[in-house]
Amino acid sequence: MKAYLTIIFVLIFSLFIGCQRTSNSQDSHTLSTNSYNHSGGEVLFHIISKTNTLSDENGGYKDSGHYSIIYQAKSKRYDMPIEGLNNDAFYTLYENGKREEETLYHVAADPKNVSNKILLLLDFSGSIVNDCDKSDASTNPSNLCYQIVNASQKFIDKVLSKNQSMSIYYFNSQKIILPLSNNAQPINDATLLKSSLSKLYDANWRDEHLKGYSGTNLYGAVSDAIEVVRRWFPELYGKEDKVDIANRKRYDFATLVIFTDGHDNAHTTSLESILNKIEKFSKNYYYFTIGLGSDVDNSALKQIGKDGYFRANEIEELDGKFENLGERISSFANSFYRLDFCPVSKNSLVLKVKLNDDRGYYGEMKERIDLISKDFRCDLY
Repeated sequence: MKAYLTIIFVLIFSLFIGCQRTSNSQDSHTLSTNSYNHSGGEVLFHIISKTNTLSDENGGYKDSGHYSIIYQAKSKRYDMPIEGLNNDAFYTLYENGKREEETLYHVAADPKNVSNKILLLLDFSGSIVNDCDKSDASTNPSNLCYQIVNASQKFIDKVLSKNQSMSIYYFNSQKIILPLSNNAQPINDATLLKSSLSKLYDANWRDEHLKGYSGTNLYGAVSDAIEVVRRWFPELYGKEDKVDIANRKRYDFATLVIFTDGHDNAHTTSLESILNKIEKFSKNYYYFTIGLGSDVDNSALKQIGKDGYFRANEIEELDGKFENLGERISSFANSFYRLDFCPVSKNSLVLKVKLNDDRGYYGEMKERIDLISKDFRCDLY
C-alpha cells in the first residue's frame, strides 16, 4: 500500500482538506452537533485521484473496465465534510458540455480507497496524575482522571471505522512521547485501545511511568508526534514534496488530536519552531487541539490546532468536546466518494459533473479526462 499524508482531521476530512476555521467564538472553532448535519448550500469537490481499470498490474490492456474519480465533498460555507451524497440521482454528467443519455455512471461512498490514521496525544503531566491518585478517580465525573479515560473511550467508539484507525500516545515532561498501549502503529481494535486507557487507574503503572515527570513538554510532544506520524508511512518519510499523488489508487491522511490542561513549561523547543513544522507537514495532515481550564495557552493551542481548537472551561465539559471532535472526524471519514463512469466519447474529453440533491446541495466538478484509444467493454462493477 502506498500512502500519502497531508495533515490532521484529520481528522482524517483537503478534513480531512485544510479545514478553515468556521466559528466566530474567541475561544474555539467548535461547531454545534447540528452543524455537522446542516442542509443545503454549495458543495466543493476535492479531486483525490483519476484512474481507470483498463490496465492490469503489469501495464497490459484489458478489454473491459471503466474510469474512476475519487473525490471529497465539502460545504463551501462551513468548510465541513458532507456525507450521504452517493445517490446516482443527485448527479448529471456532461461530456464536452453535452449531456449524453448513453453515458453510464455510478457514485458510491468510497472508504476502501481512503484511510485516516489518528494519533491521540494525551497530557499525562502532574495535574492528571494527582487526580488519578484520588480514591474516586474511576467513578467521579468531576475527577480529571475519570474524564480523560471516559471521554477518550467514547472518542474511540465515535471515530474507529474500516478506514480510520488510531494509536494513543501520552506526554509529560519527557523529551519524547510514548505509546499508551503496545501498538505504536494505528489499529482498529477499540477494545484494546480503551483498555490501555485504564492504565491510568493502576497505581503501579503510574508509579513506573508517570511519577516524577510532572512538567508539560507540550511543544516538544507536538514536534515528536509529527515525526511519529511521518514514520507510519516509511516509503514517504522525508519525501512528501516529491510524491506524485495524482494517480494514486489509495489516498491516506493523518490526524493529530492533542489534549492538554496546561501550557508548555519544558522549553525544549519553541512555538515558532513547531508551527513551522506544522506548516511544512500539512498537506494531508490535520491538527486538532483540546484545551481544559484556565492554565492553557489559548493562542498557542489555536495555532497548533489549525483545523480546530476545542476548549473546555470545566472538567465536566471535556466529554462534550471530545464528542464534538469525534463527530467531525467521523464525518470526514464518510465524505469521500468514487465516481465510476464509461463515456460515449472516443476522444479525450472534459467531464462536467453537476450535483443537485434533495437536501438543497448543489455544485459542479469539471475535469479533463485522457481516454484510452482502444475499444473496451464497459464494466462499472
